[in-house]
Amino acid sequence: MSSVPLNSKDLKAQALRLGFAACGLAPAEPVQEWYARHFRKWLQLGLCADMEYMQRHIDMRLQPTLLHPGVKTIISVALNYMPSNQQPGISLYAQGKDYHDVMRQRLLSLMQEAGLQGRCFVDTAPVLERYWAWRTGIGEFCRNNLISIPGYGPTVFLGEIFAEQESDHYDLPICSPPQEYSGWESLCPALTPDGLDARLCLSYQTIENRGDLPADVQLRHTFYGCDRCLRACPQFKESHPTTEEAFQPSPELLNMQEEDWRSLTQEQYQSLFKGSAVKRAKYQGLIRNILNWKP
Repeated sequence: MSSVPLNSKDLKAQALRLGFAACGLAPAEPVQEWYARHFRKWLQLGLCADMEYMQRHIDMRLQPTLLHPGVKTIISVALNYMPSNQQPGISLYAQGKDYHDVMRQRLLSLMQEAGLQGRCFVDTAPVLERYWAWRTGIGEFCRNNLISIPGYGPTVFLGEIFAEQESDHYDLPICSPPQEYSGWESLCPALTPDGLDARLCLSYQTIENRGDLPADVQLRHTFYGCDRCLRACPQFKESHPTTEEAFQPSPELLNMQEEDWRSLTQEQYQSLFKGSAVKRAKYQGLIRNILNWKP
């Protein structure tokens, strides 16, 4: 491990050259108690539905050094994913290639260019990424618990580097912690004062739920994911199309009409969604959704 501190100014410049919308740094300290308390309560109330992985490694989520011993600096980055065009029925974030692959390669490039030792994460490890985006000063919490990046809104992917070097400068949050998680129950019943209730969320039901859809779940504007609370953010008006080609829908996807979805074969599914996040729902899950879809 190098004893030379990170040059935060140079690091941020490198991140911007690689296409990231924002980059911030914070010391690898335990998650602040206000957020840790909120997270524990969210789990205790069962609001994570049957996503058992959220119940695992809680201590690691709250203490970075337990996840990666030797970490000194948390680097949080954001990548704009807003597509120029959209295939109706599919959430904005899943119009193009799988963000896990795109973001991870970009993070590895940043680590190499900046000479960083450590690990990078993209939504695949026990990391509270929204908290770290707030703590490193790159974004603010929306009332629906999403993170908005100034100038880009909430249509961003988040990623982290757990670096083993200290930094010459650390950033501060751009706003105070939220006073309360009041939710937007009038907009969506999944938004509660204690956070998102995944059991009532269309994104959870259409992507993570492997069983039958509950009888009261109605799919009108979507069959994969949901952008309702995203679009309701006042900060959504700051969103603008990304220049990242990987996040644009293919011509084949854009040309799909309702009757095409109704007759979707497994071969078409494999071709349309090769390298796409939509494959998380699997073919049978997507067909289940489409058969319940009433646009």
